[in-house]
Amino acid sequence: MTRRCTTCREEDLLAWILGDLEADAAQQLAERMAVCPACRERAAEYQVLHRTAEGLRDGPVIRWRRFDSPFGAMRVAASADGLVALSWQDESDDAFIADLERRYPSTPVVSDTNRLAPAEEQLTEYFGRRRPRFDLLVDLTELGDFQRAVLKAASGLEFGETVTYTDIARRINRPKASRAVGNALGRNPVPIIVPCHRVIRTDRTLGGYTGGLRYKRALLGIEGRDDLLPAEACQVEIPLR
Repeated sequence: MTRRCTTCREEDLLAWILGDLEADAAQQLAERMAVCPACRERAAEYQVLHRTAEGLRDGPVIRWRRFDSPFGAMRVAASADGLVALSWQDESDDAFIADLERRYPSTPVVSDTNRLAPAEEQLTEYFGRRRPRFDLLVDLTELGDFQRAVLKAASGLEFGETVTYTDIARRINRPKASRAVGNALGRNPVPIIVPCHRVIRTDRTLGGYTGGLRYKRALLGIEGRDDLLPAEACQVEIPLR
């Protein structure tokens, strides 16, 4: 157990670890640590934490953050190659993290509010009808070939454009796989960014949506596609919690 340090200030130790102390102050701290075992022990702990943080920053890691949205608390996560998760389900942070750890068992999952700020900014602009297109990378490498092909086809849909499940099946050269296409879209790990809400049934009804049809209606409403919505849904606003 770390002994209490009584001669060195915590902020001085941290500044020394980070290399922010001026030469004279660093020399004085070194002299105090030479005669204070508790100071040396605390400094060693900070060094380990600093090296760990540096390794996480530069090594493979899954980063996540939570932010408020018109759909409630929204959580987003990304690997070094792009977004891997977007969720607004009624779940805790722990549940969201646990799912990421299940999907990436050998990769640390860490909170990061800075590097994922563009995702929040662009989603906020989208909800405010100020952004028709996302400028965000998506990482689909963990998915199977079929689902990846389906989501890549859906990614090419423009703001307000809709196609059918059969259309997507044809685009990936699997014309009889419309049901499988629906299942693949239902497991979309990054909805909205990969706009599976723009895929509807052949009879122009909405079909399904894992997040709930009210969200699919709201997203299509943002994009001006009230022509696809039931008459009573045309006045539905983005659900607020």
